[in-house]
Amino acid sequence: MSPSDPSGALVGIGSPASAIVADVATRARPFDLRRQEAIERSRLRRLQPMFETVAHRLGGSLSSALRQPVRVELAELDQANWEDYAGSLPDPTFVSSTALLPHEGRCTLHIPSPLALLLVDYCLGGDGGSQPERSQLTDLELSLTGELAEGMWGEIPHPFASFASINPAMTSATTSALLVQVGRPGTLCVLARMKVSLGELTGFEIGLCMPANIVRSLIDQLERHHNHGALSGVDRDEARRRLLAVPVELQLGYPAIGLTPAELLGLQVGDVIHLGSFEPDALRALPLTVGDVPFGTGVLVERGKRLACTILTKKEPRDDQ
Repeated sequence: MSPSDPSGALVGIGSPASAIVADVATRARPFDLRRQEAIERSRLRRLQPMFETVAHRLGGSLSSALRQPVRVELAELDQANWEDYAGSLPDPTFVSSTALLPHEGRCTLHIPSPLALLLVDYCLGGDGGSQPERSQLTDLELSLTGELAEGMWGEIPHPFASFASINPAMTSATTSALLVQVGRPGTLCVLARMKVSLGELTGFEIGLCMPANIVRSLIDQLERHHNHGALSGVDRDEARRRLLAVPVELQLGYPAIGLTPAELLGLQVGDVIHLGSFEPDALRALPLTVGDVPFGTGVLVERGKRLACTILTKKEPRDDQ
């Protein structure tokens, strides 16, 4: 084809341009302004010990309520939008939700229907041997499972109590996660999936879901707790007051004296060793120590019939002490 061919010129120029446009159209995605950034895994792992403790406490709560050995262990921490997570749950199922004051948004606790039916069976004195083949809970089963969930919510704040205060309030229960509104559309959540074992029965899983804004706040408070110490201002003042009230041993050291081996071996019970003169003109500064740490100097004086010490100097503490 000759360079002067107009069709050839159009093909030569238009073909690469159309490929670029098609490639851009393929890679282009609408931007969701409601999308939230995920929490860094390294920061999220800071709370993993607390969530592990939450799992153990949930097991203890169920064990006490059912009078059966229940073991709950943290399986994984994950992040997902609430709509995606809620859509992945079976329907019907059991979902309990609560507000963790003073934070905004609601947290959820998912208990699959087979596990909820088993818990109700144990709660009513059954042995868990046979379960109905259905997923819909009756009103009575929903109420009993809700009471168990309320006891479990009461265990949530304790692992975080050393650095944050959270209080479950306005707890409710439903049979569909799609009926629960944890926050604004597109809310990012942290999912704590936990494995549950009831005696010899295993293979169950429950899910604790917390909005990312609550988890971020907990991480921030934990980091401030580590950076600035475990005690608040009031606690530090109280700790200082108690510390200053603890008695310590203050020692006054007298200068060493010299004895020959013959004099030392010749000492008998009742002998008097002269340490020096206590005449005012002969007073010497003696070292004061607290736990082998120099505190200052003092001199021996008489106060009536008692021997006393007058402080001459006091060692000022440095900034690094």
